[in-house]
Amino acid sequence: MREALVAGGLKGEEPERQIEARIGRQKMLDDEDAPPFRGILFEAVLRNALGDLQAWRAQLEHLLEASERPDITLHVPPFGSGPHGLVNTDVMFLRLSDARTVACAENDVRGELVEETSRTERPHRTCDDVRDLALGPAKSRAFILRMLEEVPCERST
Repeated sequence: MREALVAGGLKGEEPERQIEARIGRQKMLDDEDAPPFRGILFEAVLRNALGDLQAWRAQLEHLLEASERPDITLHVPPFGSGPHGLVNTDVMFLRLSDARTVACAENDVRGELVEETSRTERPHRTCDDVRDLALGPAKSRAFILRMLEEVPCERST
C-alpha cells in the first residue's frame, strides 16, 4: 500500500494517514459481527509485484485466507475479460443502518465519500457489470492460489 501511495505522489505523513484509514476499514472485517464483504480484484493487481517479494507473498496469502471466510467473497476478472469502467479506481459501497448506500471512491492520491443516491447508482451498476465479467468465488480462489505459486521465493539476479 505504501509503495502505491508514494508512487502516486503522496509525501510526508500523508501515506501513513492513508494507510491507517485503510487498515482501520480492513479491521472491521475481523470483528465478530463483521458485515459481509464482496470484492473485485483485477488480475493486474495480483500480478503487479511489489519490490519486497515477501510482502507480496504475504498479501496473496492474506487474500487466499480471506477468500475462504464465509462472510468474504472475492471475484477476479482475468485479463481478456473485457473492457470495464473501474480502471484506476477503487470503489467501496457501504450499506448504512438506515438502508442508504454510500460509496467511497479511492485512487492512489485521494478518496471521496459519495452520499447522494443519484451519484452512487452509476458506480454500483459498473461494479455489478464488472463482477459479471469476473470468475466466480471458487475459481477466483484458485486463481489467487496460482498467483501465489508463481511468486518467486527470492528475486533472481
